[in-house]
Amino acid sequence: MKNDLIILREQAMDRAERALDMDWPERKSKEYVREMQSVANELEEIIARMQTEDIEKIEESRAHRYLGSVYTDLAPALGKEMLGHARDAYQKAETLLEDYDHPMEHAKLNFNFGNTLRQIDPNSIEQLQDAKCRFLAARDVFVGQAPQFLQQVDTALLSVNNLLRIAPVLNAVEKSYSEMKSLEEELKKERDLTETIQKIRRVMTRDGGAAGLTGKVKAIMAELPTEIVHSEKFAEIQEKMKAITELALGGSSLNAQEAHIIKLLRDRIETDLNMGKLSDDREETVRGIIGELESILSGNEDDVHAILAKAQKLRSLAESTFSAAHYLSHGIERPPDGSRAAELVELCWSLRRFLLEEMNRSGKGPEESKEVLELNKRNAKVDKRIYESGANNARAVVVDKEELRPLSLAVRNFSARIHPMLSKPIWPSVSFSVNTDAVFYSGSGHIRKQVEKICNSIGCMVMKVPKGESIANARWKQIKESMSAIFDLGMDDGPERASVAYELGIALTLGKPVVVVASAYQSLPFDIDVEPVVLEGDPIDEKRLASAIDRSLVWNYSRTRSKPYLTTVDFILSKYSRPHPDTYVDQMLKLLTEQRKEPDPIALNRLLREIVKSLGDVPPVLIYPVWAPAYPEADKMQLFHVMPFRPDWADSAVMATRQACKALSVEYVRGDEVEDPNVIRSIWEQIARSTHVLVDLTGFNANVAHELGITHTLGRPSCLVGQGDTVEKLFPMISKRRFYTYEKTTDLAEIVRDFLT
Repeated sequence: MKNDLIILREQAMDRAERALDMDWPERKSKEYVREMQSVANELEEIIARMQTEDIEKIEESRAHRYLGSVYTDLAPALGKEMLGHARDAYQKAETLLEDYDHPMEHAKLNFNFGNTLRQIDPNSIEQLQDAKCRFLAARDVFVGQAPQFLQQVDTALLSVNNLLRIAPVLNAVEKSYSEMKSLEEELKKERDLTETIQKIRRVMTRDGGAAGLTGKVKAIMAELPTEIVHSEKFAEIQEKMKAITELALGGSSLNAQEAHIIKLLRDRIETDLNMGKLSDDREETVRGIIGELESILSGNEDDVHAILAKAQKLRSLAESTFSAAHYLSHGIERPPDGSRAAELVELCWSLRRFLLEEMNRSGKGPEESKEVLELNKRNAKVDKRIYESGANNARAVVVDKEELRPLSLAVRNFSARIHPMLSKPIWPSVSFSVNTDAVFYSGSGHIRKQVEKICNSIGCMVMKVPKGESIANARWKQIKESMSAIFDLGMDDGPERASVAYELGIALTLGKPVVVVASAYQSLPFDIDVEPVVLEGDPIDEKRLASAIDRSLVWNYSRTRSKPYLTTVDFILSKYSRPHPDTYVDQMLKLLTEQRKEPDPIALNRLLREIVKSLGDVPPVLIYPVWAPAYPEADKMQLFHVMPFRPDWADSAVMATRQACKALSVEYVRGDEVEDPNVIRSIWEQIARSTHVLVDLTGFNANVAHELGITHTLGRPSCLVGQGDTVEKLFPMISKRRFYTYEKTTDLAEIVRDFLT
């Protein structure tokens, strides 16, 4: 029954696609409307059946998303009411999808939802902002997993950005227009005109009249980041185009002053063309823009209706001409397709987009604001150097090594400010610095050769496998110092795969960007929430892997509306109370308490780094895991049992361990018993909140090894156990750790009791 409903859903969408193909782009014929309405009705019936059947929520979410798309495509024929239905469908899809870590499904929903929001009311700033956030979230996923959708999402982003620029002006104009229409009706009535005329004057002089409206435009434009400007070499031209826009909104015709500005624009083009600063293609484009502007401005508008029409024409011009708004040409030809510089431009753009969003985010502290501004300026300089590389791949590699990767690390460190966490790793925790050219690798020799070839081509090095008894400490140090880490999980279950999963757990707990490689049709361990690079054994494998490595080098932490850094601040203030016997620590704790009132994450992190240096003979270290920080509750003992869930012996091992914990009043937790629907998040939090972790390595399950890597990095007290010959097959990173062998559950219970006491 489950499969039948899914098949019916897909068949319905096939019909919708055929109808779209037959009537694109008009979407208004009777046959089209009839077919699309039929598809909508069928999808609603399928959804109703899904709600009564045992259907996975993600499938029901897809059905709602499909329904929203159908409603959106009915809007050209049946009006904006359909867009409202589409919005309702997308909201239901989003609710059903909340507990799923499925990046592509979220991205598709965000893209479709954003497209609908920008159509419902192009003057609603709130809806446009929501649409923009959704497009950006979708683009993050499409870059790595579906680059064929990038052009669509970039076009949508451009459109919504332009709508956001002009929406405040249009709202002001439309408000005046609406009030004037009402007053015109009053003028037709036989009544005393004095009051009506006074109202007209108030409307026409509100906010300074035309001058006030012009001021609003100028204020909006002044708030736009300079990075949005299409070309630094044409910054002066852009400023004059803004001035022309202001004149147009003022309701003037093309007077002598405007004609003079148009002439200056044309003269500038000739000058830059003669100096070789302007390519033939760019010359044609800019001349076309100015010609259209001249045509738009040359009308003789003397009422609000005409001003509104002129503003709409200008908006259409902006949407149609600035199609590459996120590229900064710097007056230099864009690097040719296929060149290394062209790839670096996209990578630099991902950093710039993150920084632009951070600049526009409200509620930043003063040091946050200063830091993001400096990073933005630095980004523009790096981008220019990339452009200057042109088709010279060797030069681009140098810029990548010397400029882009150090910038990426600085941006990553800035994004990490929200996730500070105290830990006591089992390995030596000496200070270190990240080598921006170093890549850590864990996995088979075959994939290692491919990774080395790719890294050599982009100026990176893959760290060599260390040898000797201190291999665990050496691998730990390498992971800490790496810019990115690559993990090959493409082998069969066993000690080798477990070893890779263990080191992956370390990397994620340290907040390292990771690339996970898997073979076709192979599933990853369930607690690894990373979209893998699937190698199909075809010529495109190397390109897939190279793209993933590139993206990892410009990776940043995900944003969150919460303030996870306060979890660590509150933990420190509760664990280390004042007055502290160490005067220096006491003063630092006092400062931390004050900072807590109005926190600036940059200032807080600096203070945290100072505090942890002085906390005991073996102080904790500050790490920045990819997940939000969590800590054990005070005066509460909890044992988290890490083990495979499915073997025949699992239930008896659980029973023995649970009873041992109960006898000692210790809370027992096992991963598959946690109610949180987000399994990965719940496992992380349970490990972080536990005072003791029992790890059963029998069978060398990859999930178990991954969670052991997390445990060891956090420094939670752990006990390693296993049956049979497990101890003889321990992989190198843990081969020197204390290990307990058991064959009977009574032996296991005794081990647990000793561990807890």
